Amino acid sequence: MKHLLFCIISLLSFLACVREDVPSSGSFALKEGDPLPAFSIANRHETISVNDLKGKTVLIIFFSTTCRDCQQAFPDINALYKEYEDNPSVRVLLIARDETEEQVSAYFREHSYDMEFFTDPERKVYSLFADNTIPRVFLADQTGTIILTQTEKVDAGEIRAKVY
Repeated sequence: MKHLLFCIISLLSFLACVREDVPSSGSFALKEGDPLPAFSIANRHETISVNDLKGKTVLIIFFSTTCRDCQQAFPDINALYKEYEDNPSVRVLLIARDETEEQVSAYFREHSYDMEFFTDPERKVYSLFADNTIPRVFLADQTGTIILTQTEKVDAGEIRAKVY
């Protein structure tokens, strides 16, 4: 019985990473060279729109605290966040897909992560960027052009090499 329960929990964790609402025509994701889409997202401290990001290098990471790949990436995400949080020319946006502020806050507290984040429980912002798979990373230059994308992983070295 314990083995069955473990298998079910493992399967649910995996599905949290790749749960898809994919239309029959295939999947969608912005790619390098695409402009950042027009969006606005709020948390308890601020509201950010794409217009607020003009002239900045922007790192957007979509995640879920129930996604195993995301959980493995959080130490790197935390390091990147801390590295750039006081840099006025770089903005890091961590956006939780399909979760509430309470869920993310509880997970961050439990794991001692001190990062500002936004939630997108209905995928309104996420759907402008992609239709499936997390973690998903988008790095845009100061003109708002996407210069790097990463799917199912967070390669901090590759991100650092492109941030300027």
